[in-house]
Amino acid sequence: MLPKGFKDKLLEIVKNDSDELIGEWLKFFEDNDTKDEQYRYYEDFLGFFEECIEENLDPKSDSAKAMMHFLLKIKDLIGQEKFFNFNDSIYTCYLKFPTFNILAKENLFIPENIMPITAFFEAMTSKIILDYIAKSRDYQETSAKELEVREAPMSEIWDGTLMVSIVGTLDSQRVLDIIDKVLKKLEENRLNHVVIDISAIFDINTEVASQIMKLNRAIHFMGAKAYITGITSNIAKSLTHLDISFGDIKTYQATKLAVHEIIKNQKENSFE
Repeated sequence: MLPKGFKDKLLEIVKNDSDELIGEWLKFFEDNDTKDEQYRYYEDFLGFFEECIEENLDPKSDSAKAMMHFLLKIKDLIGQEKFFNFNDSIYTCYLKFPTFNILAKENLFIPENIMPITAFFEAMTSKIILDYIAKSRDYQETSAKELEVREAPMSEIWDGTLMVSIVGTLDSQRVLDIIDKVLKKLEENRLNHVVIDISAIFDINTEVASQIMKLNRAIHFMGAKAYITGITSNIAKSLTHLDISFGDIKTYQATKLAVHEIIKNQKENSFE
């Protein structure tokens, strides 16, 4: 709540000293090409701030909600990295200081005047940051769920044959998750062959090879056989350079080559 009589003075400052206020904010921007755009943003901001003053800087007022919507829109327009960047964080940190400078010149920089202004801007800042955190958390959770579905898609591509496509990186936790899913598929569908496509793995190294061997052993324990496909020239070079071996697992350039061998073996076994 603004002190009695101070609201009118604060409104007077916003209306009469807007150029000075905006000029102080623009000092934070070294790029002259963006100053006209920033000027418009701050001019609009002062319009919202004036309405908030009319409602005694109540963070729960409709005017405060409108200002919040405006600031979030600015964040989307200029990008959250720039919005929260230290040098550009006037939107979340420095908005009150030019006002304080004018109050100090007029001997109005006293606790009962600055406290409601500080409380108001702190509330705005907190809401913006909490909104950012909430959206980031939602995005991460959504991305994690989507990645979980995409990271190791599985499908039965031939009678008794499961294909597993590994995307991204492969660490111990991921391989445990993949092993669980593969073993469940083998158990439910009585599959005999597992084709592991590694063409979309970001980096082949000894750790990745070790995790693939773990997957192979798990498949072997279920009485099935593993085949590795997607061996590109770059992957072959990396495996050779690092002296990495997949043991007795057969490797192929393409999935169809592995499937052809599986079909061939099935036909040969059927004649025995």
